[in-house]
Amino acid sequence: MGYGSYTLPDGREAGYNVPAICDKEGCDREIDRGLGYLCGEHPDGWRTADDYGCGNYYCDPHQRDHDCPNPECGEFSATGNDYCDRPKGHDLPHREEYTGVEFTETESDLEVDEEEE
Repeated sequence: MGYGSYTLPDGREAGYNVPAICDKEGCDREIDRGLGYLCGEHPDGWRTADDYGCGNYYCDPHQRDHDCPNPECGEFSATGNDYCDRPKGHDLPHREEYTGVEFTETESDLEVDEEEE
């Protein structure tokens, strides 16, 4: 199966060759239904408790600004290399999106430490 055009289990057409409009209500930006615009990692929504996303497609400004019922954590590691791709509210440790490396210290923790000094 290629990712240019395919049918999701719910009957929607998806893929980077499928033109679409951002799923954010009131937005009329043209996108495609490729993985680059997908909220989450799986076009049919999350599959396990470790997955985030809703399976809808959003333009860049709305990727992090929509009412996702299962948003990603998004905390950056203290090194700032990557952000956590687990669902928001998960138990520690965090997990870096591309490397899979687990971490507990975040950039937010470093900012708090600097403010206390």
